[in-house]
Amino acid sequence: MTVHTLALTLAYVGSAIGVTMVVPQILRIVRHPHMPGVSPWTWAFTAIACSTWMTYGVRAGSLPQIPGNVLLVSGAIAIVLLVPAAWSRAKRALALAAAIVGVVTLSTHLSPEAVGFLAFGIGMASVWPQVYETVWLRRGLGPSALSLTSNALKVGSQLCWLAFALLTADVPVVISALVTLSTNTVISAVEVSRRRSWAAAPEVSRVLEPA
Repeated sequence: MTVHTLALTLAYVGSAIGVTMVVPQILRIVRHPHMPGVSPWTWAFTAIACSTWMTYGVRAGSLPQIPGNVLLVSGAIAIVLLVPAAWSRAKRALALAAAIVGVVTLSTHLSPEAVGFLAFGIGMASVWPQVYETVWLRRGLGPSALSLTSNALKVGSQLCWLAFALLTADVPVVISALVTLSTNTVISAVEVSRRRSWAAAPEVSRVLEPA
């Protein structure tokens, strides 16, 4: 197996894992529709970033970027519309559609390298609302609607993408994968710690939220 073939294989595996990561998160939200803890901003930025990565894949000839991101955009949009939020679903849908159309239109006028860095920048912005939600806003509270299975799948996907990017010297993907890996590890560690504390706490001291 050549290095190029290995890199493509890892990219397609990462893409396949990445696509499945939205399913556990959607299922957890559906089971607990009023449970907070999932940032709609993170998933909105994710939808926009994946749309830009898809454009980058077309412009740069990086085929593994295309099929997975098409499905990820759909899943991310579903999560944005399902989670509890201050904005109505109609307002969220219109704002997200306008943002995606605007970014994709802009991407068609940029060089492939510039599109990659634009996708990278949006991707970097996407992780921080969930970090803030999990680490700061929910301090002292119990379990959230965040799916640990989705987070684990995202970590696995990003490990594959990191290997692909290292083998192909794809700098935007290397940086994006490293930041996503580190932030999702922090989010998962904090959520696991809170769930363990919640399970060990006396029942009378628990916040009344579904597990």
